[in-house]
Amino acid sequence: MRGVDPFDPGRQPSGRAPAPGRLGLVQAFVNAFWDLDGGGEDEWRDAAAYGRWLGARGFGDGAGPSEADRERAIALREALRGMARRHHEADDAPAPELAVLDDIARTVTLRVRFADGAAPRHEPAGSGSDAALALVLGVVAEAMADGTWSRCKACPGPHCGWLFYDGSRNRSRQWCSMELCGNRVKGREFRARARRATESRRVRT
Repeated sequence: MRGVDPFDPGRQPSGRAPAPGRLGLVQAFVNAFWDLDGGGEDEWRDAAAYGRWLGARGFGDGAGPSEADRERAIALREALRGMARRHHEADDAPAPELAVLDDIARTVTLRVRFADGAAPRHEPAGSGSDAALALVLGVVAEAMADGTWSRCKACPGPHCGWLFYDGSRNRSRQWCSMELCGNRVKGREFRARARRATESRRVRT
């Protein structure tokens, strides 16, 4: 895998605009379960593949991640996806996945950097998988503070879950792509309603 900018969100379905700035790392991290350029295969299918993903984004440490590192990364990935699913709803209840984020945050090290004219930023101390998880958590914390995290939504399409950024004014986007998921789900729902209507007419007659 060639080297990429750590904050590059990668290619998006149907050309949708990606998450802005440092949130691109979070989008790439969560969406590593579904490699658009690899035929839909999980980019972290094993520890070696996860290591290649880390190395390409500048988190390599020479030793490579263990299977336990990969499993911890997947736990964080899926916790973030679960939180993003609820961003479709107007629900201020605490997300149960926050416990996962908190547990992982205890095992990694972050530092805060200050620069003239810029907001303070989190950076990891160290390298490897821990550094990647630390930076993802730091960026999510920043996005929670500035309100952009709530615009990150997980597509509700069956067998999807792609993390997309809802940049609409009224935050009304529902799908990673209307063509890929929206129309499919709407078509499936239309056919289901048609079947129910047909069955109802049969019962009445």
